[in-house]
Amino acid sequence: MVAFISTSCSTESVLIHHDDATFSKAQKHFQKMGKELDKINPPLAERNIFLQAEGFYQYRFSPPKKSSAKYLAEAASAITDFPGFQSLAGSLDMEDLRFRASDSAVQLWETLLKKYPNTTLKPITLYQLGWAYRNVGAQGLPRSSPDEAFNELIKEEPNSKWAKLAIDAKKVPYKTKEEAGFRSLIPGMGQMYLGETQSGFTRLGIAIAGLIAVAVPVYNAAHGHHNALSSTALGLGGLIILSFDFTNSYEDAIHGVVQWNERAESEFQRTHRNAP
Repeated sequence: MVAFISTSCSTESVLIHHDDATFSKAQKHFQKMGKELDKINPPLAERNIFLQAEGFYQYRFSPPKKSSAKYLAEAASAITDFPGFQSLAGSLDMEDLRFRASDSAVQLWETLLKKYPNTTLKPITLYQLGWAYRNVGAQGLPRSSPDEAFNELIKEEPNSKWAKLAIDAKKVPYKTKEEAGFRSLIPGMGQMYLGETQSGFTRLGIAIAGLIAVAVPVYNAAHGHHNALSSTALGLGGLIILSFDFTNSYEDAIHGVVQWNERAESEFQRTHRNAP
């Protein structure tokens, strides 16, 4: 079955489409940041690390619709709980690469600050970290919140362009993967956290249907209504629905956090012309 799923998706291109507006916009931001570095003129080694991080942070494109193979792999994983299917489902998801890129960006920017504590790139790096930390999901990073980077910048470089931008940036509301993940313990609540009410109620309704399907056989058995085959099928079906709904809702909410924050950042850039 693993071979069948892999074969079924082999003809689907995962390359970024030539007319992807999100990718084009990210490329323009990357180029603009390069011009900012030209003004600062840092040593080549420091510039390279910064741009490596910026490349990860600007790894943005419009994700393609999930393939049938992806859904099939997720369903197989939910039914069997087989690690191979779980791994396969993850390998088919290009979205996961896109929405975890901020973790890599933060790791590199923090490495730059640690390796070169007196770098002339510190103000701009702290500014970028303030935005990027809003999208992180990895554990073990030096800061626990985006405001830590913004606050350090405002304290150390109060008169800089970047500090003034950071003051306004702190006022921009944002969502976190941690909160979305916690709320997604109940399918649909993560979507409601992001303002996607219709999707949230739909996912919650599916979860309730799955719970009912699991509860009915238990109720029948407790009251002496025995039909082993139908009860087993109904209960198993309910468990599969619950597992698939939970996994898909959680994943969608985590990805939705990054998209929500990116829209907020984009609006900030639109209203602050001197922001990169």
